[in-house]
Amino acid sequence: MNTLLTGVVGLSLMMVPLAAVAQSQPIVVLEYPTYGGSSAASGLNPDNIFVSNPNHTASHRVMPDETLSHIITEHYAGSGLDLSVVQMAIVKKNRSAFVRGNPNFLYADKLLHLPSLNEMKDLVLGDKRQDATSGSGGSNRDQIFFIGG
Repeated sequence: MNTLLTGVVGLSLMMVPLAAVAQSQPIVVLEYPTYGGSSAASGLNPDNIFVSNPNHTASHRVMPDETLSHIITEHYAGSGLDLSVVQMAIVKKNRSAFVRGNPNFLYADKLLHLPSLNEMKDLVLGDKRQDATSGSGGSNRDQIFFIGG
């Protein structure tokens, strides 16, 4: 027990000067995930077409027993995108390919539109061009009509 006490006292003496130094001068640590070609370590694949071209879209025919997770992994793996946002964007762009808009129930043999990075950005931030066209003279689908007196 005497050696344990000596070890704790020695450890506390070593920590005091470090704490004093840390309080007198701030320490800033910067991380650059792509610095020095370490993009593979961060999971970002520079060969992914969705990374290199933000306007790239693709189509995918759904095979039997294929899930949306399989499709996302096949096309968007290594893109650096949040895959839950990608899932939401695919469901939003392909409503008829899913049972009641549920990403867990995907119809086989449907042709999916896989959105580009810019299309996903417009979905998340709200596309101003889409709002302008649907406001007046666009589709009557989102308007409320009162009939009768």
